[in-house]
Amino acid sequence: MPATMSARIPSNALGALLAGMSSLDKPQPRLPCRVLAYRESIPFGLSGSFVAVAGGGRSFQVGVLCDPLGWSTLAETLGEHALRPSESPVSASADVTMFAARGLVVGLADEGSLSLGMPLFVDGGVAVGRDTEVHAADVVLAGTRALVVVLERLRL
Repeated sequence: MPATMSARIPSNALGALLAGMSSLDKPQPRLPCRVLAYRESIPFGLSGSFVAVAGGGRSFQVGVLCDPLGWSTLAETLGEHALRPSESPVSASADVTMFAARGLVVGLADEGSLSLGMPLFVDGGVAVGRDTEVHAADVVLAGTRALVVVLERLRL
């Protein structure tokens, strides 16, 4: 699939994730998030974390990716926001991705119970199978440019 970016409407899952992230407040503070553009692919060269979210016959991978400088900036921001003191880009990406995954759970609350997995750090590239839909958004997250990704396994 060619790399594409568009102003298209987000998928139900991506829209729910972004809305859920915006509505989360307590016990964690909000991380301001502004969408720049939607994409249907994941560019090479970014790092971050993915968290599995599953339940109700659906399976997702929620990811937040950015460059190393972006993770350093977000690690500092997370320390100020007191989500958890983040000492490295790996822990910062885990914190932010768990926050995003909780946003998806909140956004899809009407669809039944969803369970969260543990964060998995990725660096450089993400391989996506043919049975997986990619929904992504270039965002500014707490003042840092990042890519929020929802991978959804297609129902066969």
